[in-house]
Amino acid sequence: SHTGENLFHEYDHVSTTFSIGNKVVRLITDNASSNISAFGELVIPSFESYFITEDAIAESDNDEVENELDKREELLRLSCFIHTLQLEVKDGLDESGCTRSAMAKVTEIAKLSHKSGIHSLLQFRKFLVISNVFLNDLLTEQKKDELALSMKDSAILRQFISIFTLFIEATTRTQAEECVSISLLGPSILGIYYDLENELKLCKYTSSLCNALINSLKERFGGLLSIILKYLLMTI
Repeated sequence: SHTGENLFHEYDHVSTTFSIGNKVVRLITDNASSNISAFGELVIPSFESYFITEDAIAESDNDEVENELDKREELLRLSCFIHTLQLEVKDGLDESGCTRSAMAKVTEIAKLSHKSGIHSLLQFRKFLVISNVFLNDLLTEQKKDELALSMKDSAILRQFISIFTLFIEATTRTQAEECVSISLLGPSILGIYYDLENELKLCKYTSSLCNALINSLKERFGGLLSIILKYLLMTI
């Protein structure tokens, strides 16, 4: 079974057999509890020296950032970016009920056309292309008036699409084969953070969703996000 103990023993066996233990600098896994149990406490001391030059530190006027980097232990295991992003989306949807009614209606409408349920942003966009009046007339003909989309439902769906567009872009770009995907993580997290802050100021019906996503982003990517923001402040 895939227990934490078994996973660690298998990793240890493979790394020992092929003499690669001292060559492994990062281990990427999803956020399953068994993976966290197996690899969550493995540490590579002073690994930050591979990424931060002495010149960069000497030029830094921010003692707080320097001390934080000096004291921080580098863990061998890192969470899969895409899986963590998916968990953040789940956090937002679980914590916020503002979109559930509109999403439930669209999901049921999709079933009427014998298509699979709504699982992508593209499918939500397709419904918004259709005129509300035309769509609701069709639903009336099918005696499905309870699924009619109100103007508020349409507005919620538009805000929902606007909020999650950057999530979709980040997921697509970081899974591309012909790019250095690790270089996209920081910009993606920062872009999503600022986009959510901006959406929070503009949205009328989905503020609770924005707040839930921002809180989850800080919880799941807070360490990296705080370092990026501090370095940005140092350049201003």
